[in-house]
Amino acid sequence: MSFHKKFFKLFLIFSLAVSSLPFVSLAQTIGQQTFFFVDPEYDYYSRNQVSAVLVYQTTKLNFYIDTSWWNSLTQSLQAQANAQLFYLASYFENYDYPKLVATFGSEALPGYDGDNHIYVLIHPMQSKYLGYTRFEDILPASASNFSNQHEMVYLNPQILLNQPAQQLSYYLSHEVLHLISFNQKGIFINAEDERWLAEARSDYLSTFLGYNNVYSGSILEQRVNAIRQNSNFSLLNFTGSGSDYAAAHLLAEYLVEKYGMDILVDSLHSKLTGIASINEALVKNGYSEDFNTIFKNWLIAMVFNDCQMGDKYCFTHPNLKNFRIYPYTNYLPDYGASSMTASNYLNLYSGTWIKLTGGKGDLTLTYEFPSDAQFYLPIVIVDQNDKKTITTYSVANGFRGTIKVSDFGRSNIALYLMPFVINNSTGATLFKWEVAVGSNPSSGSSSLVDVLTDRINQLKAQVASLMAQLQALQQTGAVCARFQNDLYYGLMNNSEVKCLQRMLFEKEPALYPSGLITGNYLSLTQKAVRQYQQKYGLPTTGYFGPLTRSLANQQWFGY
Repeated sequence: MSFHKKFFKLFLIFSLAVSSLPFVSLAQTIGQQTFFFVDPEYDYYSRNQVSAVLVYQTTKLNFYIDTSWWNSLTQSLQAQANAQLFYLASYFENYDYPKLVATFGSEALPGYDGDNHIYVLIHPMQSKYLGYTRFEDILPASASNFSNQHEMVYLNPQILLNQPAQQLSYYLSHEVLHLISFNQKGIFINAEDERWLAEARSDYLSTFLGYNNVYSGSILEQRVNAIRQNSNFSLLNFTGSGSDYAAAHLLAEYLVEKYGMDILVDSLHSKLTGIASINEALVKNGYSEDFNTIFKNWLIAMVFNDCQMGDKYCFTHPNLKNFRIYPYTNYLPDYGASSMTASNYLNLYSGTWIKLTGGKGDLTLTYEFPSDAQFYLPIVIVDQNDKKTITTYSVANGFRGTIKVSDFGRSNIALYLMPFVINNSTGATLFKWEVAVGSNPSSGSSSLVDVLTDRINQLKAQVASLMAQLQALQQTGAVCARFQNDLYYGLMNNSEVKCLQRMLFEKEPALYPSGLITGNYLSLTQKAVRQYQQKYGLPTTGYFGPLTRSLANQQWFGY
């Protein structure tokens, strides 16, 4: 879900041309076909134009569906899609759209076409995309050769077949907010927002509009699972990966919890963009913190989520109260002197969480950033009573520094590093660090038996911690285990179906190219199972029963 990357600086041309250029309106007759431009980067077949048929119409929405895709459906699937469209349109028009307009403003009413309708084109897309918008669609053809000359959004047809009806309107609302942003920011202000912020606003709608009230199967659960599986992201190098969307969403959750919805709204209507617009909105709403401070506190909240540290270091959303990411952990030997040297490449406003534990004695950490990097280095020390002490280093402390922690492994049991950079003159920034731990003279000498006993106890604790992390990942659906139950068409929001879909996409991508992990055993999953059965000589029933389960468990899990 994203807005189109190309943003045309043609607003004056557009405003002057509207009254003088002719526009040929599309006929609004159910069943009539027409051609639309699409983005080949998103289209499943890399097309730049498709034929589409008008299948449903309301006072606000015109739904067009790719003709070839629509004609390939059985009558029962067409009926299912029509029912989904009816539910989607009704909920969007009566609930979501009025709230969007009241909060953020509207799309152009009317647009260049003189029509208040939003055109929704549903066409097959690459599996990682569920929808998009294109700014050029609101321009006349004289300003963009590939403009559809409508207020228009694009959706993946798999939404109609594989998503629960009660979530459908979210996907449309997500893209319509991009459309609203084109008008409020692009036309009125003549500015283009940074992609991470535009996506953060649209993705947060899942909470704002109530779609995350039921956590299981929600957008929020998907984002939590994505960031737990892969915590690599960068706000300013936003690529549209699952972890990028997850980070943007969770940052929006944090911003609204701590500073209110007006931060997202006012930043949209600011003449500034990106981080600068957030800072302006913070000042406007009476807050003294800037974005860098907020980003630092959010990084700490992501790994600790502990309100006892302070209300800035936790989430208050009830479905996020147990959320934590798992940092990269380095275990230091707890006998004799030891040292470790490492480095990390940091993108702008990215998340890097490093945990040091183990060791025995006084710890010395040295760090180094390039001299052209603007950086922050939050450090959290955890003592044996679980008290957490936060210290932040920055350019003001120099590009090289030393941090000392006494009696590490006993009085102080863990050290967390969360470096991030906010500006540099080149690409990724190299962050170097080295840690050394030596015997603490004040703690006295230990016998070999004591040393080995302590080491065994520490290893047991490490195993227990890793098992707890594994269990948490299994509970979120991030790790798949042996299939225990038969799976069949019609199952909805089922954790084993999610696992089946994940394993099909990972192990047999040619059979399940959509890659949708929904937990819903519908036509795409059934088709993939049939193809899997056919490939390996099993009865092609589409029923994931004992024979198919046995083969899948043996092939995918080794037993």
